[in-house]
Amino acid sequence: MQLVVLLDQARTASPGERIEWRDRIAPYGQRAIDGVTPWLADSVLAAFAIRVIWRVGQAGSPEEATRALRAARGRLSPSDRRDADWALADLKRTAHAAPAAGTERPSVAISTVPRTLETPRFTQVARRRSR
Repeated sequence: MQLVVLLDQARTASPGERIEWRDRIAPYGQRAIDGVTPWLADSVLAAFAIRVIWRVGQAGSPEEATRALRAARGRLSPSDRRDADWALADLKRTAHAAPAAGTERPSVAISTVPRTLETPRFTQVARRRSR
């Protein structure tokens, strides 16, 4: 019920105040996406809907947000399509920047000592002594 009230308040807010509802609506995840998806057809509300969907993706549902934006992209005006393209690119960049759970690579220390003739070369292969 709370989401319905938030969506109604956002829809009736002035364009300058509407963005204040983005972060209140986004925590509802897929329900928020479903609530604002019809707004993508409205030239006044489409930019806000794109930002809500993007925020849902940033908050942990990038696949759902990406799917919603891609599905609506062809029906958007050119300016709203640019916004959707930006949101899709940002979601993709964020997904690549953060590894999936359980796939983190161990950190590797890299020496910053410059290689000189005096610096010995160490290898992983044991060398045999000549007899």
